Amino acid sequence: MTPESSAPPSLTATAVLASALLAALAGALGGSLAALLLLSIDGLQQWIWGVTVLQGLPSRRPALWCLLIPSATGLLLSLLQGGQHRALLPEFAETLAVLRAPAALPPTTGIRPLLGGVLALIGGGSLGPEALATHLVALVSRSLWRGRDQRMERAALVGSLALFQTPLAGPAALIGWRGQLLWRWLPGILAGLSGFLCFRGFSALGGRLTGVPYTVAFLDQHPLHALLATLLSALAGCLCGLGLRRWRRWLMGCSGHRHWRWTPSGTGLLLGLALWWLPLVPFSGEHQLRPLLLEAWGLSPAGAMLCGLLKLVLVGLCLETGWRGGAIFPTVLGASAIGLGLHGLLPQLGPLGVWCGGVVGGCLGVLMRSPLVALVLGLTLLQGHGAIALGLGVLLSQLAHRLGSPEQPQAGGELDREAAEAQDGQPGGEAGKASSRP
Repeated sequence: MTPESSAPPSLTATAVLASALLAALAGALGGSLAALLLLSIDGLQQWIWGVTVLQGLPSRRPALWCLLIPSATGLLLSLLQGGQHRALLPEFAETLAVLRAPAALPPTTGIRPLLGGVLALIGGGSLGPEALATHLVALVSRSLWRGRDQRMERAALVGSLALFQTPLAGPAALIGWRGQLLWRWLPGILAGLSGFLCFRGFSALGGRLTGVPYTVAFLDQHPLHALLATLLSALAGCLCGLGLRRWRRWLMGCSGHRHWRWTPSGTGLLLGLALWWLPLVPFSGEHQLRPLLLEAWGLSPAGAMLCGLLKLVLVGLCLETGWRGGAIFPTVLGASAIGLGLHGLLPQLGPLGVWCGGVVGGCLGVLMRSPLVALVLGLTLLQGHGAIALGLGVLLSQLAHRLGSPEQPQAGGELDREAAEAQDGQPGGEAGKASSRP
């Protein structure tokens, strides 16, 4: 048992309290930084795209503007990154690896990854803010403590998970950890939520799903119909998750990917066309979820499914061509759009919440490879809508993992670590260091 696995017996109650208070301060720092970053991104998006984008509705900018801004952003990303992998913003799972292995913070080149992450978000990329927020907090906390107390760095990083609007995201990310959960991580998690709330971080995430009616599967409709809707939506979600995972693997292995210096420019042009043609497809999706579920976009069933599928396609394309960010929020929106389309095709089988919950659960379960994390984030971001279908989708996704290759792309396990690392569970040990080396 390592010194970090439990509180040393010689520690007094005062020392434990002081350590918990320090962890709370670090968590508050993480949550506050995440909230301030999201609010800044919102301000820039409103300035560039107009206030309607923050309301989850299409931008009122002219078509030329919608084509020009993403294309120019792609060109800037190409020049900024120069084809160097070290200049890319690390993905969410890479940054969170520091929770288990102190040496696992991916090497980067100065401020360029952070600047590239900001450009990708404000330029219309189909990406979420979680990768940028957690990496910023990891770098700031590392510069503050300079390795003197790596547990404070991790407390700050756990505090930044408040952007998922639940205190359960942190504990779910720490499953398998045998460290000081109660007197180190719990204060960081709770203080992170407080810091996030103080700086109005929740308002930067689009608010609650106010007005979306709740329905309970097997109670509000015929049980057989509810069962069919639950199964079909869960299977559809698993297929979408497997498709996105294989799409990313293909992009990583295609011959042109080795010469990707100018591919961000091409992706920017595609995003501009999507903004002009299908405005639901770009952006992260946290603002668009409520209008989508309230059917404010007026999409036909085929149109909703097309938007959802293209959303997932662009998520993979952005991540593999230099537009770096998070995949969780846009994946939830894309899966919900597919659920909306399926509901429109088969409205007699079940309500909208069941269809969306099943597709989101299956898709997140496949991509994250951690059923607990997928369940927690799915329930939180959908705020309980279609909870039974979402749970079944997560369950079926574990069977879907067996259909894929054991070697998955690095981003296929958001918030999760490989099984060997989870079993090791020692952030400072030799195995943890070995597994975190690039």
